[in-house]
Amino acid sequence: GDVRISVWNLESGMEEASLAGHSRQVTSVAVTPDCTRIVSGSCDDKIVVWNRESGKEERVIDEVTDGVTSVAVTPDGTCIVSGSVENTIKVWDLETGKEKRSLAGHTDQVTSVAVTPDGTRIVSGSADRT
Repeated sequence: GDVRISVWNLESGMEEASLAGHSRQVTSVAVTPDCTRIVSGSCDDKIVVWNRESGKEERVIDEVTDGVTSVAVTPDGTCIVSGSVENTIKVWDLETGKEKRSLAGHTDQVTSVAVTPDGTRIVSGSADRT
């Protein structure tokens, strides 16, 4: 069966939506700054961009060659940053799904990625202890 992503109302504690589309464990989710899209990364080697209102998939990025461990969205909402089991950080155009940049340097899987509030830096954590 499908693996689902839950959207919860923080105030009421109620689940508002359930998004189905990944085939394996979802490892990370992020929300665009304007709250219109949800981005998810999964062990199924896919990044999915969801329409928050409709709950439908807008885009599937399946060019990841090994499991996605972490996703983040840039503060301007134009790019997705992903970390993966393949030790790389990738930057994707949110609108087109095309890879813009690949950053290498970790020697083990990237476990976490974040983007600074000014959008000028990516911060990453890895199983290589850096």
